Amino acid sequence: MATEYSPNDDVAQLFQELFSKYLNVAALAAFLFDYFLTLSSEVHHVWGRKWEISRIIFTTSRYLPFIPSAIIVHSVFYGQKCDTNNIQDVIYNVGIVSAELILVLRTYALWERSRRVLAILMALGVVFCTAAMVIRTKVTFSLPGDSEWPYAWYSYGCTSPTWRNSAFELSFLMAFEIILQCMNTWRKFRTYRDVQSQTLNTLYWDGIMYMFGVILLTTTNVAVIAAAPIASIPALETAQVAIHSVLASRIFFNLKECDERIRGGGAEPDISLDTLRYRSLSVGTSLSRVEHSV
Repeated sequence: MATEYSPNDDVAQLFQELFSKYLNVAALAAFLFDYFLTLSSEVHHVWGRKWEISRIIFTTSRYLPFIPSAIIVHSVFYGQKCDTNNIQDVIYNVGIVSAELILVLRTYALWERSRRVLAILMALGVVFCTAAMVIRTKVTFSLPGDSEWPYAWYSYGCTSPTWRNSAFELSFLMAFEIILQCMNTWRKFRTYRDVQSQTLNTLYWDGIMYMFGVILLTTTNVAVIAAAPIASIPALETAQVAIHSVLASRIFFNLKECDERIRGGGAEPDISLDTLRYRSLSVGTSLSRVEHSV
């Protein structure tokens, strides 16, 4: 039996849809604003430099999210052809993975460029991605009222009851980010608590604020997808990929600025961050010199 909707229900559903639309617009606007705000840092630290692995990862995480962000904003207003949804998902996920790789590089730096740590994190990332995709395709998660939702109302063209399954993917992403933050915190207070280093403090404390923002955003998005009405599900879709890019870029710039400040001849004995250059010089060697000088 079809469910009858009262005028109040219609108004509530319309408000949810409008809220979702304009929240995506706000996220795209914030993304563009931060891009131009940090463009001078990119010009200084990235442009004209050699195309290394770190620069490729940064460029991908910095620019690729503009594509799905624009598509999402267009889709929530004008609808979307379902046959392009898979392409959008691939671009969207690659953008987030690239941002996560920058977070991995930060952890790699704090762990003295340990290849074992890097290999474990990369393997863990692959396992989490595979598990998320398998669960999303094999398990259908929905709320009791989802089947009664008037899908024809909704302008976001590919709405379906399986939309909530993306909460599984984001849950694995959230778990991975929490693992990274726990590793960084343990490393800072277990290994470097007696090291007086401005660079190390910047690398850790600035990074922890950005990481907290990323984890908070992912957690909120999981809650929205899992519990909110269907019209509100895409509310944070642009924010998820855009804010990941913004915060990962700022972590990258912080690493570069710390490295540049020390290479410029600072008076304080400090740590040289060659991690993102992938050269043979080990951060561990520099750390050993610092520890002996304290």
